[in-house]
Amino acid sequence: MKKKTIILISTVVLAFLSSCGINKEVHQKALNDLATAQKSIQDEKKINEDLSQQIAGLKAENEKMKKDILELINEKMSLNKEISSLKQKVFDSSNMVENLMHELERSGTSIEILEEAKDQMTKQREKMLAERDALLKEQEELKEELEQLRNMKEAAERRNAEFREIMGRLKSMIDAGTLSVTIRRGRMIVSLSNDILFPSGRTTMTEEGKEAVKELSETLQTLQDRTFLVVGHSDPTPINTKRFPSNWELSSQRAVEVVKLMIENGVEPEMLAAAGQAEFDPIADNEEKEGMAQNRRVEIIFMPKIEEMPGFELE
Repeated sequence: MKKKTIILISTVVLAFLSSCGINKEVHQKALNDLATAQKSIQDEKKINEDLSQQIAGLKAENEKMKKDILELINEKMSLNKEISSLKQKVFDSSNMVENLMHELERSGTSIEILEEAKDQMTKQREKMLAERDALLKEQEELKEELEQLRNMKEAAERRNAEFREIMGRLKSMIDAGTLSVTIRRGRMIVSLSNDILFPSGRTTMTEEGKEAVKELSETLQTLQDRTFLVVGHSDPTPINTKRFPSNWELSSQRAVEVVKLMIENGVEPEMLAAAGQAEFDPIADNEEKEGMAQNRRVEIIFMPKIEEMPGFELE
């Protein structure tokens, strides 16, 4: 009975394997095994009579196996469908790749050319990004420079407004020829002639000079946060006295005398400093008497405030 069951199972399995597409050698081997089993059954036929009671149970088990096999067959069919679908996708993909290669060949383009073009575009993009970053940096620098220029312009406008106001206050003295106002080396300079201020070779101030310094001091003492450098100048005529061995001493002492008188007339000492330049900063030609007269002068230089100087910013 056991051998019959094996034969039956083998037959079913062979049928299943045949449906699964097993090759001829495996099939033949299975047939040979089946023949051997059949011969063994015939030889043992007598001893199998006691197994008849097990046949019913085996039949039931066989039915269950048939159901299981049927389920396996259904699963196999489902898998076959999925495999067919995958094969079709692979086939379609292959056709797509083949068509793409044909299209590339037809257009004269190769993968290498496309890769090279891609590399070139990548390099070009990197170059453009670097140029963009450089332009952004330059833009920021230009913004900073523009802001500095705006600040300098505003400072210059304030300074010019202040100078115009001072010019207006000194207009009567300018019109009378007592003093002159110029912008030289970026600084406003009020110039008083020595011929008005001092007798020749002397440092004692004339009454006319005292009056001029007094009137000028009334204007300068009203200016806030402003400092002045008073500088004496001479023509190249040499002087050699016990008190004034050279024009350096003479020009410096005249500046000091003007500073003292300005302080007496209300200008704060902290606003003033004195210096002498002898004949070494002429404003006219010394070949003519008129030029020499212009060079003999005392200048009151409006010293620039730190915020008026280019490149400086106050915190």
